[in-house]
Amino acid sequence: MNLLCPIDRTLIINGLRLHLLDWGGGGRPPILLLHGFTGHAHAWDTLSIALQPHFHVYALDQRGHGDSDPADVYNAVAAFDDLGGVVDQLGLVPLVMVGLSMGGRNAMYFASKRPEAVRKLVIVDIGPEISARAAQPAAGPPEPETWESIEQAAQHLHRANPNPGIHYYRWVVSHSLKQRGDGELVWKWHPSVKERRSQADVDWWEVLRAITPSTLVLRGEQSPILDRDVAERMAKELPRGRFVEIPRAVHTLHEDNPDAVLAALKEFLGF
Repeated sequence: MNLLCPIDRTLIINGLRLHLLDWGGGGRPPILLLHGFTGHAHAWDTLSIALQPHFHVYALDQRGHGDSDPADVYNAVAAFDDLGGVVDQLGLVPLVMVGLSMGGRNAMYFASKRPEAVRKLVIVDIGPEISARAAQPAAGPPEPETWESIEQAAQHLHRANPNPGIHYYRWVVSHSLKQRGDGELVWKWHPSVKERRSQADVDWWEVLRAITPSTLVLRGEQSPILDRDVAERMAKELPRGRFVEIPRAVHTLHEDNPDAVLAALKEFLGF
């Protein structure tokens, strides 16, 4: 194990190549990090570095994202098979799951169906109900189809949410883009994640109530996705739930306020 960087690993799950980052950790308890929609495993790098002394850290590129294969369908039911394959092939039971947004719903569904596999669950800025504010058009100029440089894409993201800082965006965007055959820069996520995304026929409050492992709900103070009253209700309806609001944070909480997220994880996970 190279202590300076993660190992790139590829698993074949039901015919799909799924890429993940393995940060190592010897005999330490496993933790699996699941990014949000159009995200990727490297978005967790700075948190992974902080967690690595205490856990065997894995960060997954979910189907159609990062360096994983695209698929025919994208929803939590399809992701259940992916996550089950990853957990079983790597022998991660029981593990801690941390999921942001789309990854949070995928983790919720998995934990409700396989509670024995999950030691603790962290749901980041997502819930059974999506805030009405999520439907509001994004502020600022529209996103171009291609980018001229890493800097252009980083500045675009920074204008939308300056909390992480431009230096962070320059770094994370360097892992977020790929160069097409025509030389143009585009996001790594496959276009099918938007074309084939579907809502699974799931009662998310029923899913939530079926999650028996101890669960932490994290919400950004300025979240346009998870309303505070929904987050508070989640903590009450979860069999073993608690709620922490992260100040100075919008949606990608570990990017917006990493110190506060790490403090909440330390208290909840006991490290």
